[in-house]
Amino acid sequence: MLPLHHNFFLMNRRADISIFTSLLFLILFQGCVAKRLGKQAARFESAGMFAKAADLYYKASLKKPNVVEFKTGLRRSGQIHLEELSQLVNQAYINRDYHKAVYDFLALKGFLNKVKYAGVELNIDYSTQRIFENARELYLSDRYEYGQKLIGESDFDEAKKVFNEIHQILPDFRDTRSYLNMATIEPIYLRGVNLFSQRKYMDAYQEWEKVTMYDGGYKDVNSLMHQALNERYKEGVLFLINENFSAAALALGEVYKKNPKFEDVKNLYVEARNEPIYRSAMVDLNAGKCRAAYYGFEKVIADAGAYKNADAKRKRALDCAQYPIALATGKISDNQKDAIEFENTLINTLLKKRDPFLKIHKLEIVNSTLMKALKKETLIPDRNQLKELHDKNGIKAVLTLLFSNYRKADGALEDRQKTGFERKKITITTGETIFDDKKVTYYEYQKENQFSIEISYQLISTLTGEILLSDKLNGAETDKIHYAIYDGDTKILYPAVKIDNNYFVDDKNYSSLQALLKSSQQITTPDKQRDKVYGVLAEKISASLSNFNPER
Repeated sequence: MLPLHHNFFLMNRRADISIFTSLLFLILFQGCVAKRLGKQAARFESAGMFAKAADLYYKASLKKPNVVEFKTGLRRSGQIHLEELSQLVNQAYINRDYHKAVYDFLALKGFLNKVKYAGVELNIDYSTQRIFENARELYLSDRYEYGQKLIGESDFDEAKKVFNEIHQILPDFRDTRSYLNMATIEPIYLRGVNLFSQRKYMDAYQEWEKVTMYDGGYKDVNSLMHQALNERYKEGVLFLINENFSAAALALGEVYKKNPKFEDVKNLYVEARNEPIYRSAMVDLNAGKCRAAYYGFEKVIADAGAYKNADAKRKRALDCAQYPIALATGKISDNQKDAIEFENTLINTLLKKRDPFLKIHKLEIVNSTLMKALKKETLIPDRNQLKELHDKNGIKAVLTLLFSNYRKADGALEDRQKTGFERKKITITTGETIFDDKKVTYYEYQKENQFSIEISYQLISTLTGEILLSDKLNGAETDKIHYAIYDGDTKILYPAVKIDNNYFVDDKNYSSLQALLKSSQQITTPDKQRDKVYGVLAEKISASLSNFNPER
């Protein structure tokens, strides 16, 4: 077998040869085609068919640019064909067919440019050039007058075609550019006039805006655009006076987007957008719906800053909407630390939500005497205690947390001595392969950690004693490990099966043992399980509190 690099070299050689062969074939093919075209051209030339001959000489020259006879043939037949085209121009001029004379000359020019691309220069007779210029002047003058007539008849589409034709033939002919511009712009201008008469002021504005893209000073378009904005502005003001705020915002917004500095549109647009929100927020505030009022003023401030002292009104709404809660946490008989841990987790979760209304306090800090007086079984204050919290401490509700079914188990690591075999393959003198099994000892380990808890909570109004929220939540986490350890070569370790007090290799369970040998020895601690459970339960209680609206 050849080395890999040698094979690669051979493959590249074959590829190079293939490319070279293809290129050679292409060159030979092009040469054959060119020769065939040259012979056909010569035959047409002999027959006096110079246009066809010139075309074939042209194609042959493109394929084989270095063949002199192709270029010579092209110059010879091309010049004769050029004279034929010149005769057509002259005859058309004599017949006063100036359209034909012009376009025949343009075809002649196209032929000249074509053969020039093949490296052959031909000459136009001076008289033919003069005839063309005269024919062009007469033809374009006629088309110009016709275009003017179409403009006068407001047939702008046809006028645009006429002046575009003139522009293509001679761009600087008289004021063609101006008329071409007019034929393009005037219909747009008139559409704007028509829309304005229908009181569709912004639609008219947009049409005139298109006009300015072509010609910024066309007629009185700038004055008309200002007038359109002014009319739409007056509509918006009238809507605002009549307190039709949505229509006012639409009208004034359209004017503002086109010209933010138009009159006092900016301030009026702000008023139209925010006044209905502001009024609704004021109604909510006076009705004691302080949360709704707060969010209303928040919207106004976000859009319009200190509109009508909205920031002061928002503060007033916030002061009214705030809902201080005292947290009374029960005990876990055998692990009070974990009870405090949940309390802190819940408080941190609530703080992360950044609820502007919810204020959480520990009851033991707000009123330590009351906390000590509460029954440990229920933690529910009586009416007098609730009233005291409300009147003296400004607390609007008490949140009680009770714990039950608490289990925190850090399991013992169980180990078992196991019998196995090291199995080696040995080739004996006869060439046969046999197994050499050596009995060995390895160890299996197992452990299980658990954490579970049940948390009951109640939210109690200090004003009425009513239970506002109540639920019982359960959380649990379990983690197990099961692995094996062997000091020797684990890859050849097999489990053993005991039959009649004798041990044999259990090759069926080899994969299972290998999995145990690779199994993780890391286990989640009960404290980490607790933290996970607490996070989930705290989130549920926090969501319940955030969704609770005492104003409903």
